[in-house]
Amino acid sequence: MGEVGRRPLSRRRILEAAVELVDREGLRGLSMRRLGRELGVEAMSLYNHVPNKEALLGGMVEVLIEGVEIPGESSAGWEEQVRGAFRSYLNIARAHPEVFQLFATRPLGTGEALRIFEVLRGAGLDVVPALHAFRALSSYTIGYALAEIRGFPLELEGGPRALELAPPLKEVDRDAKFDYGLDLIISGLRQKLDRQGAKGDSQRRSKRGPDHR
Repeated sequence: MGEVGRRPLSRRRILEAAVELVDREGLRGLSMRRLGRELGVEAMSLYNHVPNKEALLGGMVEVLIEGVEIPGESSAGWEEQVRGAFRSYLNIARAHPEVFQLFATRPLGTGEALRIFEVLRGAGLDVVPALHAFRALSSYTIGYALAEIRGFPLELEGGPRALELAPPLKEVDRDAKFDYGLDLIISGLRQKLDRQGAKGDSQRRSKRGPDHR
């Protein structure tokens, strides 16, 4: 601890230490004073790098979302890029379940989030539809991840119907369950792009007028 304490503080180091602390002790265990002890400094020293606890929590979300991996465009089309990105989101939730709960209350306006938005733009969606698609994908992923972290309702509640569903629920591959919902959204986006392409072709033919052979 002494050696750690002699290292200079930085915003990044504070945020990473906060993530590690919450991973071990949960969000309730996080305070500026506790984090200062973790880093071997007085709590007041932290405020030179993060102005308040709210900024600390937002920074922790940034640290996690930077770990989202998006398959490269050269090796995958937009659908696989989207699948890969949001599967990566889910893996982050599983690795940091306590910190991930912050995603439900904070905007994902970081560079990695913008990269996913650009993947959707590259697929052919205009700005507003791409934004709606990003929100739908991120809301689904965050909601699924939080349900998995807290326990899906049918896995917790009793009653005859829950007992009837219990065996198949236990047998379900959670990755496959997540992919099922993700594929429904991607399928909807694909259909939208196909309709958009067909509409564009129709408009171009209309402008050219009837073919004269």
